[in-house]
Amino acid sequence: MFPWTRGRRDPASLRGVLTRLVAGLAVVLAVLIAVAIVGTVVTARDFRNGAQVALERQLAANDVLVTVLGAQSANRGYILVARGDDLAAYTDARDRYGDAPSGAGVIGALRAAVADDDELVTSTADVDRAARAWFNEAVELIRLRRTGDEQQAIRRVNLGVGTRLFNDFAVEHQALLEEIEQDRLDALSRADRNQTITLVAVVAAAVLALVVVALASAQVWRRVVVPVGGVASGVRRVAAGTLTEPVPERRGAVTELRELVEGFNVMQRELGHEREAVAAAARREAAQRTERRLWATVQNGLLPEGLPSTRGLRLAARYQPADRALLVGGDFYDAVALPDGRLALLVGDMAGHGAPAAAGAAGLRFAWRTLVSVNPNPAAVMAALNAQVSTPEQRARGDFASIIYALVDAQGAVSFAPAGHPRPLILTGSGCRPLPPRATGPLLGVLEESEWPVTHTALPRGGTLVLYSDGLTEARQGADVFGAERACAVLEAERRAALEARVDRLVNAARRHEGDALRDDVVVLAVERVADPPS
Repeated sequence: MFPWTRGRRDPASLRGVLTRLVAGLAVVLAVLIAVAIVGTVVTARDFRNGAQVALERQLAANDVLVTVLGAQSANRGYILVARGDDLAAYTDARDRYGDAPSGAGVIGALRAAVADDDELVTSTADVDRAARAWFNEAVELIRLRRTGDEQQAIRRVNLGVGTRLFNDFAVEHQALLEEIEQDRLDALSRADRNQTITLVAVVAAAVLALVVVALASAQVWRRVVVPVGGVASGVRRVAAGTLTEPVPERRGAVTELRELVEGFNVMQRELGHEREAVAAAARREAAQRTERRLWATVQNGLLPEGLPSTRGLRLAARYQPADRALLVGGDFYDAVALPDGRLALLVGDMAGHGAPAAAGAAGLRFAWRTLVSVNPNPAAVMAALNAQVSTPEQRARGDFASIIYALVDAQGAVSFAPAGHPRPLILTGSGCRPLPPRATGPLLGVLEESEWPVTHTALPRGGTLVLYSDGLTEARQGADVFGAERACAVLEAERRAALEARVDRLVNAARRHEGDALRDDVVVLAVERVADPPS
């Protein structure tokens, strides 16, 4: 019996009880039917109003976009061809855009359309700010064009300042549209939810208590028990080491369990990513260890065990690999004392990095040693080295090398032949400068046959000849390369230091210029002609 039947003095007849029960049920049903009707009407009205508001907001936002697009097109046309029609079109578009604080123009209309939503007001302000930033750039371009500085205006256009500002506006505008659409969807969702609640209430009141209990039990099973079981299964899978099967998101689950499922899946993905990252790090470390072992194996093929000594000449060298995980590169150097007292010097750079480049560099170095022991003539040696790396297979792979080969004797006679290699530097009492070759031959391995002209010069007493790979002068900060001039400045500043110290400071200066992290290998090989002892 319902609570409101207690205390009544009606006859305790079945008819009375049933009458009151039926009357009570009728009242409840009438009330719930009325609630359903009212709820349906309100839901429909809210849906209609939400859709109308969203449409008005979208139209206002699109008017802003169309206006700014028109202004951009007219502005660009005026900058390129300076037509009065384009300027007038830009001015009209700018006037149509209007002023948000005053409520004028399309931006004012958009402000009014979103005035009842704080988030949309903020997004509209962001759109307006981005648009005004672009308009300011457009005004500057027009000013430059009007003053006759069309090249500066076009250069400014090519730099992309206006494009970037317009893209910023487009991004803010798209974000605003997405928020408007989301508001519309939220309104629709609320309307649907209200309609569902109303219908469920009517049905729930019309059925027997047992049906209500059954429905409640089914809801609990679907919205609580099943999602909890899914989370429990996911926990068991994670405990067994399986991180690739997310817990399915059950439609209709209670908010707390839906959030729990989402959080569990995020945690599972993060664990999977972490495991993959650890495995990848382990693989990288193994690769690095392998490469370092390879470097230790091939280093003797790239660098001589020591530098020869010759009366009247002093040698120093420095090899600095690039600061990267895989250390093996293609830069190499060598020096040989010939039977006639001359020094044969070699600096080279094999294209690429890794084991293939190191193997090619080692092969060139050993071939060079053999060749200079038979006939040290630079032209003959260069031609023979080129033949070694210019087979069709090697050219198809893109194997090539730049080298410079020099001969120096104790009397200061210098002969050198470059193959696509940087010019050597010479430091004398009058300063430091690059030595221009008579001519530069092509890179080794590019052509089957060619010539490598030999340049002859003199190294005065106390002078220093410096051979190097391009990693030295091409060390850079952005577009600013270290260059031969800075290298000469370091050598001049350190002219009183020992030769080994000069070479070290030269390499360290290039490294500092590149932010203490060289991106390419560096080789420096220097020979100094000993000055006359004081009398």
